Amino acid sequence: MKRLSLVLFVLFAAAGFLLAEGTVEETAGEYPTKPIQVIVPWGAGGRTDINARMFASVAPKYLGQPVVVVNKAGGGSVIGGKYVADADPDGYTLLAITPGTNVFPVIFKQAPYDTFDFDPIGQIGSSTMAIASKADRPWSNVQKLISYAKSHPGEVTYACVALKAPQLGFLRWADKAGLEFKHVPVGNDAEAVEAALGGHVDIAMTSSVATIISHVNANNLNALMVFAEKRDKNLPNTPTAVEIGYDVVASPFTGIAGPKGLPPEVLQKLRTVFKQVIEDADFIKVMKRIGESLDPKFGDDFYAVWKNDKEGYSEIVEKMGLAQ
Repeated sequence: MKRLSLVLFVLFAAAGFLLAEGTVEETAGEYPTKPIQVIVPWGAGGRTDINARMFASVAPKYLGQPVVVVNKAGGGSVIGGKYVADADPDGYTLLAITPGTNVFPVIFKQAPYDTFDFDPIGQIGSSTMAIASKADRPWSNVQKLISYAKSHPGEVTYACVALKAPQLGFLRWADKAGLEFKHVPVGNDAEAVEAALGGHVDIAMTSSVATIISHVNANNLNALMVFAEKRDKNLPNTPTAVEIGYDVVASPFTGIAGPKGLPPEVLQKLRTVFKQVIEDADFIKVMKRIGESLDPKFGDDFYAVWKNDKEGYSEIVEKMGLAQ
């Protein structure tokens, strides 16, 4: 009798294990079975929010479930970042991610999480940072600027937002070029451009060519250099830092990520859907209509962008003693 009871126990235990295993596989295969939320760690109406909402408007076509955008602003985007980093890695809580959430707060020790405490799904786009000067300055291109700056160390002024992508990207280039400039902090790109146009500074360093393109086309500013991987289509005659011999790529990104530890099947599903959205004709059309440039990167390639930014910006922050 005892032997029979033991056999029955083993059989029931094995059946229970197989049933549980089948349930896990079924759950992964059915994902998603309920709405997905995308956390935007900034207020409504900004570039990150708009990108997230455009993604959320098309993704349900391929996911079969609604995608809801939730704004959790505060703490310089750290509140929203922490919310996702701490979320269950089940694929139902995602993050509209930018370097302002997983790179800069980490470098400056303002975040209770690490740059890589997220699983990369994909990059939607990146902005082209650029430097530009008023046409009356002693240089008409970046090579002449470099020559002038070398012979006038610390005299050439540049305006940009402090301790964010524009200044840190500029400093990475200046350091590699062996140049010394004087920083004039401003609140945003528009103020940097106005300072250059008004002759108050020599150079405007902006996070997007959109803020200078009209002035370049009107011959009020000379676009000197961009910090992207390749030339910007709006400034085809403006070289990249890499082209002129400086290994600096600094392009603020916008993309989608999840909390670290997503099940492999769920992560693969999200990456597949992300690619479908990026290639969707309706998505491309609406993004062009609102003036957004797509620069898609998928999975591990998106992770490589985080790694490049974390290493490059950390190096210059430490070297310049900028850590708070």
